[in-house]
Amino acid sequence: MKCITGKYGWLLAIGCWLLAVSCSSDSSGEQQRSTGSPLQIMPYIAAYQSNDALSRSAVSAGYTEYTPAHDIVIGLYVLKNGEPVDNTVKLISYSNHDWHSQTTVENGVSYTIYGFMPKKEPISSSISKSGDVATLTLSNIGTVCADDICFITGVKDSDGDLDQGQFGYTGKTSGNFIRLLLDHLFASVKFNFTVDTDYSKLRTIKLKSLKLMTSSAPMTATITLTPNTTDAYPATVEFISQGGESTPATFFESTEGEQIPTTTTSFVCCFAPSASSTLSLVTTYDVYDSKGNLIRKNCEATNKLPDLEAQRGWQVTLNLKVAPTYLYQLSEPDLDNPTITIN
Repeated sequence: MKCITGKYGWLLAIGCWLLAVSCSSDSSGEQQRSTGSPLQIMPYIAAYQSNDALSRSAVSAGYTEYTPAHDIVIGLYVLKNGEPVDNTVKLISYSNHDWHSQTTVENGVSYTIYGFMPKKEPISSSISKSGDVATLTLSNIGTVCADDICFITGVKDSDGDLDQGQFGYTGKTSGNFIRLLLDHLFASVKFNFTVDTDYSKLRTIKLKSLKLMTSSAPMTATITLTPNTTDAYPATVEFISQGGESTPATFFESTEGEQIPTTTTSFVCCFAPSASSTLSLVTTYDVYDSKGNLIRKNCEATNKLPDLEAQRGWQVTLNLKVAPTYLYQLSEPDLDNPTITIN
């Protein structure tokens, strides 16, 4: 071993030196190329207009800080220095109670930023520009959706005012936090479930799933975004039917079931305004007796909803009560298969 070291040690030393120089060179080159820092976001979402408001508007008023209730991905188009549109969607995801970004921006470089959420199948997207006006196209959108589909109506530096209509951002060496203003593509319906107090003494109802159905076909949404510096609302939205069959939106699902209390429990689902008159709610539930025995499993009730007459950005509230008919004291089967009424 001593002999080998003495004979070849100088070669080994030179090899290590060359390797060190090579690694140092690669690291330096990587540092030189890495001129940006991650783009972080602070999203704000437009408030829904209540269905019982005295004055309704298709445009929601006011933005509040948005924290997703579940994992979600926002798709961004980050256009650099007015270059031709790059239809590559950058992703910023939310998981483990935090936002995660691999999208970087460079110090001093000017960008325009557009986008939407959630970025998920089967929705596809593209963007085009004519001068300062951008057109964001979202395709393969079901007319009923468990997700609240939104698009960006403004991009602001974390130190700036919270204004709509501004999509420009200049990169920094670090601390690239921007506020995204998001508006709703659809209307939404809020279902308030309760169980009749007298009936709850006899039976327990546990929800297994809620589905919103419609006969309306999937659509393409064309969103035209015109920038301004006056805080004016920048978007116009056009929906075009793509044809084909609709798919139900499952917006609640539980294997064990969630008990409906005598006080209100609420669930929300979104729908295209054009589908307002064709909506049905499909409810699956289990029925237990007063001793906790499962007596009816996977009961299903379908309720045709009234015409909600909602516009984009509105939220309609429907109150649903689970109760037997007036014959419940005489009819045991009626107790085991209650009706669901909507008002």
